[in-house]
Amino acid sequence: MSDQKVDLLLLRSKPIGGSQNIAEISSGLKQAKQVEFKKIVLTYSVESNALYGYFYFESPIDHAALDAYAFLGETTSLLAEIELSRIAFINPIKGFSSDQVPHNRYVVEMDPEAGWQEELFAWYDQEHLPGLASVPGCVSATRCLNLDHAPYSFSFYDLISLEVLGCEPWLKVRHTTWSDRVRPHFTNTRRTMFQFL
Repeated sequence: MSDQKVDLLLLRSKPIGGSQNIAEISSGLKQAKQVEFKKIVLTYSVESNALYGYFYFESPIDHAALDAYAFLGETTSLLAEIELSRIAFINPIKGFSSDQVPHNRYVVEMDPEAGWQEELFAWYDQEHLPGLASVPGCVSATRCLNLDHAPYSFSFYDLISLEVLGCEPWLKVRHTTWSDRVRPHFTNTRRTMFQFL
């Protein structure tokens, strides 16, 4: 994975004190980093008290791994369980509702069981990702690789609302013969619904 170009840096962390410091963390990160990056997207999950920050480069670049604490500076005092990872886009797809503003980002992280990576990634690229992207309410669907921290398979879906996740077209894509065959071979799985900050 070391020869992959890097599209963004991903911050995975948990705010100390839960949501009470979110506004301070968000404004601090955006002010400190806005000059360095094309775009900064911050998301938060109340249920898991998880803050994921996406720091997008202008274009894919070669980039060495970074020390998270040096990158974050003073903001580290407000966060716990900090990881800073390089992310490479593998398959970004515009969604059915690409002209609308998303309010939620649904993230699925996993590691393929030994011997299943090729088929799982083929399923993602040929069936699952395009299928979910075609659901009304899906703004985009993106499969990535986390180059630094497990889980290494990292996919996210920008949605206009929480309701998209449980709608009939979304569930139909999730319940296919191929899905039923490969999904049991996800390991180290995390599924998290975030709100944009």
